[in-house]
Amino acid sequence: MSIVVVSDVHLGTDEANEEKFIKFLKELDFEKIEHFVLLGDIIDIWRRDFTKAVIECSRSLTLLNDLVSKTQVHYIVGNHDYYLLRLSELYGTNFPFDVKKSTIIKSKYQEFYFMHGYQLEVLCNPYYKSMKTYETFSEHMCLAGDDTGNAADALWKLRQSNKSLWNKLKRIPENPYAALKSMMEPPEVRIRNIRKHNAIGPIEKLAEAESKHFLLDIRPEQFLVYGHTHHPYINEEKKVANTGSWGLGDQKKFWYMEIVDDKVDLKEFD
Repeated sequence: MSIVVVSDVHLGTDEANEEKFIKFLKELDFEKIEHFVLLGDIIDIWRRDFTKAVIECSRSLTLLNDLVSKTQVHYIVGNHDYYLLRLSELYGTNFPFDVKKSTIIKSKYQEFYFMHGYQLEVLCNPYYKSMKTYETFSEHMCLAGDDTGNAADALWKLRQSNKSLWNKLKRIPENPYAALKSMMEPPEVRIRNIRKHNAIGPIEKLAEAESKHFLLDIRPEQFLVYGHTHHPYINEEKKVANTGSWGLGDQKKFWYMEIVDDKVDLKEFD
């Protein structure tokens, strides 16, 4: 059993390295890979017009589309590509990928639970304690993106002119505009901003907690694999691993994960 996982490519942004990602997709022998997991934030819809992003990333998306004939592709939505969940629901079987918030794949003996990881931030970030609130924000951020980076302002104007979005939320952040602006920052800025709230430690602590199944849809015996923080690591004892990011984060390396017969390895693509 072979599983390959990649997360946080953020195609469509200036920081993304699409050429390297295309090379990665072309060089891996997917005929020998049973499951290919795209662990969220593969295409970044927040910071660019969605239609432009899809057009500009057409080479990568076409290659991903072609992989379905070679391996089983799982697309797990992140906060930056959350709207793909709605698109997959809209187009049904015509949509090329199996798009979900999470998925479970059994390797040899171990079950692996895959999710992007924004769920952990929701529970650890003082701005958001409601998953519904955060996911509603994420969906609308995908629809408010523009080339000038004023999505937060657009959403704030939406809030001022149309209360329907906010009326649906069970819990509104104390400072909605600050919450929206913070969501525009990459994880290495937003999550690790010590002057405001350093959430990277609590996120990893929650991911490693034996009691996390009280807060997340995961069973205690399952091995958690997530992304989102751009910080790669493996903790075999706690049954948790982070995929890192694609040329982003502190190390600027092109990380991906390979799971073969329950053995989890972090790899760097050259």
